[in-house]
Amino acid sequence: MQFGSMGRGDYYASPFGIAYSTYMERPRLSGLVAWLVWGGDVRPYYESMAAIAKAAPDSTIVDCPCGAGPALRALRPGQGIRYVAVDLSPSMLRRARRRVDRRDLQGVELLHADAARIPLPAESADLFLSYWGLHCFPDPPAALAEAARILRPGGRLVGAALVKGRDNLRQRLLIRPWRGDFGRVGTAAEVSDWLEAAGFADPQIERSGPMLFFAAQLPSRDRENPG
Repeated sequence: MQFGSMGRGDYYASPFGIAYSTYMERPRLSGLVAWLVWGGDVRPYYESMAAIAKAAPDSTIVDCPCGAGPALRALRPGQGIRYVAVDLSPSMLRRARRRVDRRDLQGVELLHADAARIPLPAESADLFLSYWGLHCFPDPPAALAEAARILRPGGRLVGAALVKGRDNLRQRLLIRPWRGDFGRVGTAAEVSDWLEAAGFADPQIERSGPMLFFAAQLPSRDRENPG
């Protein structure tokens, strides 16, 4: 995950960062943590990674924030795609690099960058992954607008985030905006509004406890110019 320009240093260069990276790379352990801590089902997150495996050869995927690279599990050897993993945490990028090297993955690039200022050209990606970052960012709408800028017309966004609202006391105590690794934390309705404001059409939203899973697509060129 990353924080935008929040001046907190590398929050994930810590025992918490090591623990977080460890369980996120293990779906069963992650599922147990999600149930015990958040009271939700994290399986839709791992299931959504099927979009990576389905990506056509020569397509480009941007994974921001990439964390330690748990989504790389869905990248097939010899798939022939460009995979750009972006994070603001140097420690997370080092862990992602080790994962890439262990699996001998080809076509993976790691970038140290802010989610709202990714050094990629406009309309250069086919799929954008936004996993567990929105609730960390100081300006989530700006991050989603950046994803829309980078995606080609018809490009798809897939993501997950923690949200406020409809929570029990424990979740309200755990999700505290501007504390720990949290930035501006939105509600499910706000995330939907942010997606639409960025230009994404017909957002698909699924919630489990405070965990929100979302997918959306930019209009294709034909829809933009029906005439």
